[in-house]
Amino acid sequence: MENNEKDEFFDAPSSSSESRPETPAPAPAPAGKGKKAARIVALVLGAVIIAVAAFLGGWYGQYYTLDEEVRTYLWAKSVLEKNYYLPVDEAELYENLYNSLSLDPYTRYYSADEYRAYLAQGAGENTGVGVTFSLEQKDDETAQIFSVVGNSPALNAGLAGGMYIFAFGPSESELTEGTYKEFKAFLASCKGTFVLRCGFEEDGSDAADFTLERKSYQASFVSYRDSETGFRFCGEGKTPALTETHEPLEGLDATTAYLRLDEFSGNNTPQEFAELLKTMKERGRTNLILDLRSNGGGYLGILGDVASHLMRNATGKNPVVTVTKSRSGQITRYVCVQNDFGNYFSADSHVYLLADEHTASASECLIGALVDYGTCAFSDIFLREDENGVAKTFGKGIMQSHFETASGAAMKMTTATVNWPVSGRCIHGVGVVPEDGAIPIPAPRVQGAQDPMLKEVVSRVCA
Repeated sequence: MENNEKDEFFDAPSSSSESRPETPAPAPAPAGKGKKAARIVALVLGAVIIAVAAFLGGWYGQYYTLDEEVRTYLWAKSVLEKNYYLPVDEAELYENLYNSLSLDPYTRYYSADEYRAYLAQGAGENTGVGVTFSLEQKDDETAQIFSVVGNSPALNAGLAGGMYIFAFGPSESELTEGTYKEFKAFLASCKGTFVLRCGFEEDGSDAADFTLERKSYQASFVSYRDSETGFRFCGEGKTPALTETHEPLEGLDATTAYLRLDEFSGNNTPQEFAELLKTMKERGRTNLILDLRSNGGGYLGILGDVASHLMRNATGKNPVVTVTKSRSGQITRYVCVQNDFGNYFSADSHVYLLADEHTASASECLIGALVDYGTCAFSDIFLREDENGVAKTFGKGIMQSHFETASGAAMKMTTATVNWPVSGRCIHGVGVVPEDGAIPIPAPRVQGAQDPMLKEVVSRVCA
């Protein structure tokens, strides 16, 4: 879930696969990227040494055994605190220090409060409206919703990806037109209920008013549709209920179901995914279109749960779903919690995948497992082709682990490469591409109400 932090305005997601060790190991000293990182790590270690030294043998004797650059930092900090013309915010000083520890876009420091919020979001415990916006959204343009979070106030109010936000205000009689930047400022200041005027047509001809409220909700990351109806999870509390939406997907035949998986996050996702596969089976559907577009990844544990139902030719009770390799050469094999493909699919079932440039990390791991175990071929994978003719998944084949302090703060850092379970392929920096045999489908960045990419795929597989 990283590349973009997932808050009220997180961009088109591009998340990471993560593994939180049950007993966090000490953070290894980072390698590369010049002297700055090494000095900062030395500083952090030096602070620990100083504390121990003060207890065991006195400050001054140990102080002069530290690296000169660490001592220089401590001297500079002391001079700042005594002589700077404004009071020095020590917390801010240390936060800047910790933030400079990042060696890649996924490695970062969390304060205790930030880490609690991060874990809550990973569990699907969200607060806000539940609308997301693309990286390409410009501040001076009309805001266009990229997607909405399952079971969020936005989804339950009727908002959908592709809608433009033409006006906003505390009530229908107090609406103001504005840009994306102005809308963000308005939403950040909102308390209680408010109204958005939204529509799919760029000229506003189909615009309607929607009443929303910022609130806490349990996000849901899976949904289902077939030729007759649809289902998703919604409702108050920690466990939203399976609810029929009466939203069939036009063009599907009577043997094919469509299932969308937005993230490998949320405490309920493994159970909800299995429940929708059970629904698929009960409704007589034996083929599946699995939509992983904009699924930026999540947790390897949830990946193992989801993959448990999808490994066609895997043997044994707990087949390997992905393999990680650390700098030291340590190899860790992550396994499925079970192996029950036959419970939901027949021997001749077809499984198709939809992916785009934001399909990343754990999603790419799942694609690798489905290909390696023969659940689908590369020719069953459909990639969004952008306006420049480029079609690929994100290409993130590295894993992050979390290391916590006693105070509740944490470091999240890249600790290993990630490889497909049988072929051993690592797609980092490359992704899945048409050269593999995947099928490019020209489609707009924001799919909108018609979702032309999905429509094209349905017409091909259900012809």
